[in-house]
Amino acid sequence: MDSNKQIEKQRKKQTLILEYPNLYLSIIVLALPIFISNFMKAFNDLIDMYFASTLLDVTKESAGRAAITIPGPVFMIAAALAIGFMTAGAAMMAQYLGAGKKRNARRVSGQLLLLCIIIGVVMNIVLYLIAPSLLRAMGAEGQTLEYMIQYVRIRSFEMVPLFAFFAFQATRTASGDTITPFVLNLFMILTNVVFTYIFMKFFSLEIRGAAYGTLLGNAILMPIFLFIMFRKSERHIYITLKDIRFDRELISRLFKLSWPAAVSQAFTSTGFLILNSVIFSYGPATVDAFQVGNKINSMILMPAMGVGSVTATFVGQNIGAKNVPRARKSVRTAMIITNVIAIVGCLGILPIREAIIKIFLKNAPESLALSVEYMFFILTGLPLMSIFQVFMGTYQGSGETIYSLILSSTRLWLIRIPLVILFKNVLKLPSSSIWYAMIISNFAAVYIGTILYTRCKFQPRVKLDYDVSEGVA
Repeated sequence: MDSNKQIEKQRKKQTLILEYPNLYLSIIVLALPIFISNFMKAFNDLIDMYFASTLLDVTKESAGRAAITIPGPVFMIAAALAIGFMTAGAAMMAQYLGAGKKRNARRVSGQLLLLCIIIGVVMNIVLYLIAPSLLRAMGAEGQTLEYMIQYVRIRSFEMVPLFAFFAFQATRTASGDTITPFVLNLFMILTNVVFTYIFMKFFSLEIRGAAYGTLLGNAILMPIFLFIMFRKSERHIYITLKDIRFDRELISRLFKLSWPAAVSQAFTSTGFLILNSVIFSYGPATVDAFQVGNKINSMILMPAMGVGSVTATFVGQNIGAKNVPRARKSVRTAMIITNVIAIVGCLGILPIREAIIKIFLKNAPESLALSVEYMFFILTGLPLMSIFQVFMGTYQGSGETIYSLILSSTRLWLIRIPLVILFKNVLKLPSSSIWYAMIISNFAAVYIGTILYTRCKFQPRVKLDYDVSEGVA
């Protein structure tokens, strides 16, 4: 009986993705858990920053905030290859499921998990060893450098559970299950908040407390989602030990699809690493303004990213089902939804942004003034970023991952970074010129993204006639 109920629930999700006439409702229903999950992640980052602002000595506040925020691109560079595989794996699984080949999707899931764990071990070692030299090269020094090294080295041990979760999330999202990753993410966030507070407040671990809190949140989650992945289910993709045996042909296809997304992530994160170095050169006030503004802004942007993720599922499964018109209509619908979210969020936060920023920067008036100005620009530019996220989801779901690479690299490397260098070193403009460069690059990204979208073929990127039960021993 339970098995029949599970099958019926899965059919309902398949109907939402492949058949239900109201695409607005379909996308919102599947994206809502990702909305909330991403919002909670952004809120969790704000909580960590709040702890750094309130539980550290006033002379260490700025260094603590920088340690939590500035190394972000370092972690994203380390995660680039795993994110590339996650993107490619999700696209392959969605297209196989759309074509009714669940066994093929299971095999992809197993190989994805194997690759993510291997990459996690390697990146754990690399990140731990290179952290001091890399952070010095970024311009960090003194208390800030000490905190950043502690933070990065402790969090390097979360690479294995985090990357394995990428494989789990890709598997569930491809099949339309956004609830389970949401519940697990919520559990991880709450665990992180509780442990961070305890470690910083009662054990006086300072910034190490925030790092240990995040590490424990991810580590506790791993046995739970692995159990779910290996538990037999008629409703969702599940895997067996046979599925994680090395499959050269399947891994080769994963590499072919994943390298553009991996390179895109690495290029983007490296670019932000350079931007963070430039921000360091402007002084602590600019660093504070940038990081606090970004954390608040991400609470609105993260839901739009959730819609982008669901767009990839809708596009991928409908391409697999050979329903290209619905795949394209999904993209247009997602564009409208994300822009509504961006506009409402902007109008809601813009008038009260100063009051929100004061929670974190009440002891730094110069940083407060800069952050208020910065948030005006990034909030009014949110619709541009929302469109960008939907384009990225479209390219990933259609398997046109090379377009993700082109769009993200052009936005950052050909437009934003050159403009920042021009404004700072040639025109000698103040730190606010960074915000202008961001707006210009986001406008350009929407224009380029539109051109690339017209070139999307919306054709299957996997062998839909290939059956792994026959092709693999």
